[in-house]
Amino acid sequence: MAEQGLTGNEHDRARLVRYFGRYGDELEQIRELLQIRLDQLALAYCRRHRLPREAVAVTTRVKTLNSVLNKLARRGWPPFEHPLDAITDLIGARVVCWFVDDCLGMLRFIASSKHLTFQSDTEDYIHHPKKTGYRALHLLAQVSYDSVSGTQTDARIESAQMLCEIQIRSKLQDAWGDITHEFHYKAKAQGVRDSAYEKVLAGIASQLAEEDQRLMKIRDAYQALAASKRL
Repeated sequence: MAEQGLTGNEHDRARLVRYFGRYGDELEQIRELLQIRLDQLALAYCRRHRLPREAVAVTTRVKTLNSVLNKLARRGWPPFEHPLDAITDLIGARVVCWFVDDCLGMLRFIASSKHLTFQSDTEDYIHHPKKTGYRALHLLAQVSYDSVSGTQTDARIESAQMLCEIQIRSKLQDAWGDITHEFHYKAKAQGVRDSAYEKVLAGIASQLAEEDQRLMKIRDAYQALAASKRL
């Protein structure tokens, strides 16, 4: 029941605050579980393809309450029944590959996991980059975990799933994203638009995409050396 005297937005904000207060620890544990799942897949991928373990790096995070509130405010506070209906990237992961072809390879490995279930088609911004030149693979997946429910005196474990967003990109794509995020993405969120500026960004991204292809020669050379030495 809505708190008396609160507007719709204030009520939704209060619900999110309560949700984070109650499930904050569980969200962090799910993040750690997602990190383990993806780290294991990255390890298996690097071994199978004779790559150094560092060739695929995984980072995970839980979106902060302030970040969620700001994101929903930018969207005009769309109505929702449950906080998880309003935000699909509450828990997120980034998989960064040294070499661009390994992005699709890691996507296939993730798809093969018994612990992660895809919930939508992959958004392929590598083969179909955004106008700004942004390149990455985006996917939503359910991660299975054991949820604690009940009261303090009657706690029980139940099987549950959490929707997570996973982004996969090359090292150069990640560098481009980090550099442009602060002064492009956040500016755009504030209503700043500049088509000429976006063309410059797209041009830089295209140059980096060409370098990504050149880097594939280094990967091929490393794999050949690893095969000869049986690494």
